[in-house]
Amino acid sequence: MTLTTEEKRRILEEEKLRRQIKGKSVVVSVILSFFIPGLGDLYCGSWIKALIFFALDILSFILVFVMGIGSFLYVVVWICGLISAWLSANKSEKRKIKKIDKSLAQES
Repeated sequence: MTLTTEEKRRILEEEKLRRQIKGKSVVVSVILSFFIPGLGDLYCGSWIKALIFFALDILSFILVFVMGIGSFLYVVVWICGLISAWLSANKSEKRKIKKIDKSLAQES
């Protein structure tokens, strides 16, 4: 069974659209935030959240070594950074889908 040129073209367009829709990787985002809270958000394009997590990370790091009381805060920031990275990666895919839907609606 051979495909017609129209079917081949439609398959190629669907595959191109599928690649465009794919957002940032959740796994990569969480792994980045595992090492440095906020890095996963930065990877996903959430600049403000990334800056907030970087600042909180530095603050808790300073509190651990200067005052000895930042351990709990550091763990909380680290866990919240992992959750935030996971949510940001999921949102990036939804944003791409909305953007493509909007561009398709303008074309028709």
